[in-house]
Amino acid sequence: MKVIIPLAGYGKRMRPLTWSRPKPLLSVAGHTVLGHLLDMMADITTDEVIFVVGYKGDEIEAWIKEYYPDLVSRFVLQPEALGQAHAIWQCRDYLDDSEVLIAFGDGVVEADYMSINHTDADAVCLVQEVDDPRKFGVVAVDDDGYVTEFIEKPDNMAHKLAIAGIYWFRNGRLLRQALEKVITDNRQTNGEFYLADAYQILLAQGVRIATKPVTLWLDAGNPENVLETNARLLSLGYASEDAIERSYAEDFTVLPPVFIHESAVVEAAVVGPYVNIEAGAVVRQAIIRNSIIEAGACVENCVLENAIVGRRAVVRGRFQSCFISDDSTVEW
Repeated sequence: MKVIIPLAGYGKRMRPLTWSRPKPLLSVAGHTVLGHLLDMMADITTDEVIFVVGYKGDEIEAWIKEYYPDLVSRFVLQPEALGQAHAIWQCRDYLDDSEVLIAFGDGVVEADYMSINHTDADAVCLVQEVDDPRKFGVVAVDDDGYVTEFIEKPDNMAHKLAIAGIYWFRNGRLLRQALEKVITDNRQTNGEFYLADAYQILLAQGVRIATKPVTLWLDAGNPENVLETNARLLSLGYASEDAIERSYAEDFTVLPPVFIHESAVVEAAVVGPYVNIEAGAVVRQAIIRNSIIEAGACVENCVLENAIVGRRAVVRGRFQSCFISDDSTVEW
C-alpha cells in the first residue's frame, strides 16, 4: 500500500526549537520523532512513501535520504499551510484505486499495521480511548463498531475514542473524490481544510469506516508532550543497554532509563532518569533529569530538569561558595 505522511506544519508550539528545524526531526529516545514512526511502520513502507513537506522540507528530504536510503520516497510540497485535507490534496495524482494509509508525523504510533486491512470495511481509523476527549478529534461509533461521526474537539464526554492520526483506505480514489469536494466547496474552518469534513462526506456516501485500537500512541506536539514521549519510549526499551557499564568506566552516575549516544561525552555528572543525550553532546559536572540534550550541545556546571537543549546550544552555570549563618534561608 502507499503511505502518505504529512509533515508540512510550522511546529509553532515547539518554538524556538522549530525555528531552525522541522518538528518531526526533534530527538526523543535515541532517534527522531519521524524515525520512530517509520521504524514502527516498517512492515508497510515497502512500496512508496509520500512525504508532504513545507517549512524546512529540504531538511526532511535530506534526512530521509541519509538515514532511510532504501525507502522508496517521494516528496510533495504543500505551498501554504491550509490544513490536513489540503496537505493530502497535494497528493491527489497518486490517489488511485490502490490502498493508501495516511500517518501524521507529529506523534509516535505503534499498531498492528500489517492487519489494518484485514476488515470488511472500506476504511479504518486507529483510535485510543481517553479519559478526557475534549482536546482531541474523536469518533462516534454504532453498535457494530462502525464510525457514524467525526467530531473535532467535542465539548462533552459522550465519545471517548480519540483518533490517533492514522487512517487506511481500501481505495484511494474514494478519498480523492471526497477531498475534491471539500476543496471545491471551500469548506474551511478557521482558514483550514479539515480531513474530518472529507470523512463526513464519505460517511454520507455510505462508506463504511471501522476503528482499530493502537498499541501505543505518544504525542509530540508541544515541549511537555515531547518530554513525556521521550520518557515513555526510554521506559519501553529504547534506552542505552550499556549506560550503567559505561558510567562505571567513565566516572559518572546513571539513574536509568537513559539514552547516551556513543559519541557523547559525560564527565562527573548525574544523568537520569529519562534523559536523552545525542551525538557529540558534552555534559560535565551537571545533574540532568527528564531532559533532552540534542546533538552537539554542551551542558556544564548546572542542574537541569524538564529541559530541552537544542543542537549545538551551550548551557553553563557555576558552583557557589558561601558562608551561611544559623537559621538562614538561601535560594538561587
